[in-house]
Amino acid sequence: MTKIAVDENLSNVRSLLTQEGFEVVPPAESSGASAFVISGMQENLLGIEDITEAVPVVDARGMTPQEVLSSLKDRLGKR
Repeated sequence: MTKIAVDENLSNVRSLLTQEGFEVVPPAESSGASAFVISGMQENLLGIEDITEAVPVVDARGMTPQEVLSSLKDRLGKR
């Protein structure tokens, strides 16, 4: 199961990703996550300044949950 870290205030996105079979975790539990979905309300997720793994980050600002899902699938190569 693919782990996706999703901002906690994006409950509609969290629900859709769970229904689609993703393991959804809060950013604080993001170790091993394949991607991040952020709300765009913060510039530096969790204050992390040194990224050790390159994973996709989707800014959900202005997107529907379905658009976020589509973007994630594109970035993760899951169609």
